[in-house]
Amino acid sequence: MPHLRVRGLPFEDLESIADKLIETLAKITDTPNSHFTLEYQATTYLVVGGASPSYPFFDILWFDRGDEVKAQVAGTIEELVRPLVASGQDITVLFHDLQGKDYYENGEHF
Repeated sequence: MPHLRVRGLPFEDLESIADKLIETLAKITDTPNSHFTLEYQATTYLVVGGASPSYPFFDILWFDRGDEVKAQVAGTIEELVRPLVASGQDITVLFHDLQGKDYYENGEHF
């Protein structure tokens, strides 16, 4: 934990920034990089009339680390992803703060 789910970005682009992303976020959050998981989700966006161009969307599931750390994480993602997308394209980061009481690993509560 943290777990990052990423969609709307070509796999090759995500792969090209994965190491730097995890290393930087590990430093910001003071979390070992081996605790991070990065999940690529192949997604097709639809609107009325059919398929729509996608935009990078990062869902971050983690235990809350405060607003300052969230802002640093979102800024880091923006900085790494911005060169990979069209000018003016949205990059969305959504945090899901998990509660320790809801977290189990290998059937055990932590």
